[in-house]
Amino acid sequence: MKNHGGFGNRGVALLLVLLVTALLVALIFEFAYGTRVSLHAAVNFRDGQRAYFLARSGIYVFAKSKDLRDAIPQGEWSVVPIVSSGDTELRLRWVDELGKIYAADVKTNKVTYNIVQALFENRSVDLAVLDRMTDAASTISKVGLLSGLHQYMSDEEYDKVKDFLTVTQTQGTTRKININTAPIEVLQSLCKGLGKDDSVAGLIISRRESTPYASTSDIVNMPGMDPLVASYLDVTSNIYKVYASATVGGYTKQVEAIIDLTKSSPLYWREL
Repeated sequence: MKNHGGFGNRGVALLLVLLVTALLVALIFEFAYGTRVSLHAAVNFRDGQRAYFLARSGIYVFAKSKDLRDAIPQGEWSVVPIVSSGDTELRLRWVDELGKIYAADVKTNKVTYNIVQALFENRSVDLAVLDRMTDAASTISKVGLLSGLHQYMSDEEYDKVKDFLTVTQTQGTTRKININTAPIEVLQSLCKGLGKDDSVAGLIISRRESTPYASTSDIVNMPGMDPLVASYLDVTSNIYKVYASATVGGYTKQVEAIIDLTKSSPLYWREL
């Protein structure tokens, strides 16, 4: 009987050892799994933060580097080679805000009204939209972002004109349109709004494709240029809408900003 009891006690002890061992193994695997999860989470957080700050840096690099602005075509995503290698990539896209029609003063400026009207007619936008933009209740002069125009027009109408309008303000000199960056739709609307033949818009595009305008005298002296149209055109810009997309590892962050090259901080900023 004693021997049988000894065997029984040893059996229970063996079972207890096996149970404790199994529990320890499970705990070790659980700890290892949790560690791997935490490590991956930390890596993902690190890459996400690096991507975000790289995208932010891209905005400032664009603002500070004229060579970079000249190297990237307007409206096209371009890789910035000096910071892009391996699993890291920075891409930029920009649009000149001074290559658009300034719509915020459409309620008070008759010339702006005529130009915007010409754009709406050319883009088949119901002129009732223009009535809403200029009626007594309109607060269009206080709109800070272009998306604010949604209150006056439908999504479909907005999509037709969003690439040709801006509400970003400038200081100092009279608002002019950059002849080197304005789309043909903007140039045609400018000519038509001023009561001039819009065929000059095609002449401008043809000329600048081979030789960008370097000075206002180039504008005035261009064959076929109307003096009144020329007075609303310039060759330089200092306000841009910039999009930056940065990828680090498997994470991509995008930022958009409106910048004034004469100011130290963006006029508008948001993470997409």
